[in-house]
Amino acid sequence: MPTDVGQQTLDTQNIKEAAMATRGKPGTSGQAENNATEPATNGNGAHPAHEAGPSPAPGQGPVTIASRRSQFMIAPQQQPGLATFSVDFLTQQLTNSPDIEVVKTVSPPRLFGFQSAEFGQVPLSPLVLAKMTPDKAKLLQTQAQGRCAVERDERLTYMLDPSTPQLPNPGVLTPLADGFTTTIEVLGQDGPLPEAEVYVFGSMWPAQGITDGTGRATVTLQGETPETIRSILVKPKIDYWTFWLDRPQLVPNSVNRIAVRALGAVLRNFPGQQLTGWGERAMGLDRLPPSFNGAGIKIAIIDSGLAPTHRNLHGITVGTSIVGNDKAAWTVDTIGHGSHCAGIIAGGPVGPGGGIRGFAPAAEIHVCRIFPGGRFSDLVSALDYCMEHGIDVANMSLGGGDPSQIIEERIIRAKQMGMACIIAAGNSSGPVQFPASTPHCLAVAALGKWGEFPDDSYHSQQALDGFQSRDGYFPAKFSCFGPEVDVCAPGVGIVSSLPADGFGAWDGTSMATPHVTGLAALVLAHHPDFTKGNFQNRDARRVERLFQILKETATPLQFGDPNRTGAGLPNAMRALGLETGVAPVAAAASATDPALVTLRRLLGLPPAEAPSVVPASAPAPQSAPSMQAGAGAVARGPAQTAGAMTLQSVDPTQSGSSYVARGPAQTASAAFVPTMMDPDPAQIRQIMHKVGLL
Repeated sequence: MPTDVGQQTLDTQNIKEAAMATRGKPGTSGQAENNATEPATNGNGAHPAHEAGPSPAPGQGPVTIASRRSQFMIAPQQQPGLATFSVDFLTQQLTNSPDIEVVKTVSPPRLFGFQSAEFGQVPLSPLVLAKMTPDKAKLLQTQAQGRCAVERDERLTYMLDPSTPQLPNPGVLTPLADGFTTTIEVLGQDGPLPEAEVYVFGSMWPAQGITDGTGRATVTLQGETPETIRSILVKPKIDYWTFWLDRPQLVPNSVNRIAVRALGAVLRNFPGQQLTGWGERAMGLDRLPPSFNGAGIKIAIIDSGLAPTHRNLHGITVGTSIVGNDKAAWTVDTIGHGSHCAGIIAGGPVGPGGGIRGFAPAAEIHVCRIFPGGRFSDLVSALDYCMEHGIDVANMSLGGGDPSQIIEERIIRAKQMGMACIIAAGNSSGPVQFPASTPHCLAVAALGKWGEFPDDSYHSQQALDGFQSRDGYFPAKFSCFGPEVDVCAPGVGIVSSLPADGFGAWDGTSMATPHVTGLAALVLAHHPDFTKGNFQNRDARRVERLFQILKETATPLQFGDPNRTGAGLPNAMRALGLETGVAPVAAAASATDPALVTLRRLLGLPPAEAPSVVPASAPAPQSAPSMQAGAGAVARGPAQTAGAMTLQSVDPTQSGSSYVARGPAQTASAAFVPTMMDPDPAQIRQIMHKVGLL
């Protein structure tokens, strides 16, 4: 029977009967979790061979495999003329339905006094998490007449290392045939190396294994011969570079030995001497005064937790675990992803302790653990935590699934409260993933640089063919791209912290994003606009100004496709106003641009005065990339002919990596000269997209 609470009516019985009637009809069934199709039913709505029933205890006989029910987020929504559902009412109605399992409710934080003239006050809805079939979810939304949003509670991914093998489509594979078995022995600088991942790629399924205490892993390659093996990848757990070899000559039923390089064999005196990574140098961190350390700024790292016992992370003492029942489990990082990001952002302290140097070692770091197992609803809870604790910058090296109105509302509200969300664009080589695709965040793509990693490492496979600057910079081929990309940052061969007290060189937009997060913290802590200027208040204007500074002071990269690099590579010296002889980054720096004139008019803002442009008198920093690419390039990848770069040791008196790019003599890089350019249509579209006009 229907249940009435004033004007609140949700006919759960009608939903149940309609769901039973529509099961099995063409076009009515949705997709179960993990994109599995909902199985067919009999006339009574039951799944004869696939209906999930009570789970028997282990060891009590065979169990028929069934599709899991999907988890959904249900949030009350306001509709004119209709009463808004309360979360208690929704929970009661869902609980009364026999084929809906209510998991829990998520209450938003109590926030008052925050208002944005640009976006208005966005109320935060409580959530009910429930498991049901996609058909039931569709009918629930229909019956609710728009008074609740029903969204799939998607699984989040933490932007897997691009070297992680992707399985082929099983539908196009031929049946498995006889193959062969081989053993891979991995040697480190002190002998056999345990816990190294080994992947062997052939024409069908990749084979994989993990080395044991003797440094050996035995793999079986079904349907392959030694001649069909395409490549082999070795990924040591910590402290070593990866190893990659095309067309390996493997000997079946024998031990095939591979020696891998320690990080310290390439990075001179590492980890005993503190390393400023190539990414930090490319963005000018090494040129900043030591007092620029991010003190007073709160940064949230929404990720897989953190290893607080690490020599460079022991100063991080605040966090929460969103997943699981133990809030203190944020100190457990079984994946290493969160620890790696944390080292880039806040590794330190700067000094003789060795290890790595991060951008903002004096910032207050909050760890929000949502991996492994994180869903959209966990991201909602993490964002709520950030708003409750006054976070200034949130680093999100994550993504996945379709766009979510519920999550976007949280990001908008966070922006209204002065919290900047900086999000990885994604590693799928396709369109920018959600939530980086929302116009209310800063989306970060990845780039690499030849000469900053061994040529026999997997990092050498990440260069996008046909795109390269004179200085050897290249867009990473795994990086997602599109008009939503705001900036790019170093994301190939990035060395940072790993549990328990080790280091690793990883690739991904996950590694690029913390570079920008760290710099954003420095700008908020030390730029006069935020310390004594007009952007001290925590509101959306503060976030927009921060994003404007990061983009307008970035070094443009002309790789031929602006959708891969956005405004370019952020520069710390210019972003903090320390670079001499460059144009000031005023709030109206492009006031005469027709696109911004139109935007200001549409937003009801007064016209801005055009600034004067100061000619550049100082050359661009040597660590920054030059602005042009083309025939004059001299730093190339390892597989080149005459004139190609070779990798060799640098002079021991020089700092930085012991691998450098060598090649024909090159001319000096052009100085970075900001100028008032004619409006570019693509840039206009991108600006209008970011403010929600497209």
